[in-house]
Amino acid sequence: MSKPSSATTFDNIWGQPRRTMTADTDLELVLVNNARIPLAFWRKNFFFKGGRNQTLHSLTQGIFPAKADPMGTHPVFALKPIAGGIGFRACPCSSSGGSNRWVNKNTKLRHTGFSMEKTSYIIDRIPFTIPASQAKTLAFKGEVSASDIQTRQQAGAL
Repeated sequence: MSKPSSATTFDNIWGQPRRTMTADTDLELVLVNNARIPLAFWRKNFFFKGGRNQTLHSLTQGIFPAKADPMGTHPVFALKPIAGGIGFRACPCSSSGGSNRWVNKNTKLRHTGFSMEKTSYIIDRIPFTIPASQAKTLAFKGEVSASDIQTRQQAGAL
């Protein structure tokens, strides 16, 4: 009868190699405050900061922002993916009113715990397609829960 082999192997010495983390399998680990998230991993209701006014002006065919400093920035709100993963529909946000949907100041966002610094109005009447090249320039702040998006009907019912 033979004994089991006790040959020295890499796995015996160092243990099993760890699984490589990827955004596909470990998305929660990369959804941190200020992360630069590739477009392929965007989801509806993600909130970003750092949309350059010049870029937003171009992406909205000159509609937004109307009068803001071209070197300034505005937040960007993710609306929905475009079929085939070629882009994402998004819209600008503003601290000025005039929108039917908004996120209140001090709302805590999912994944990061980021607290909204001001009330942010979702300007979804000016949607645009954000290309992959622009997605990585935005700073992820968190995901807005659907229940935290205020609407005019909700506000009127209170």
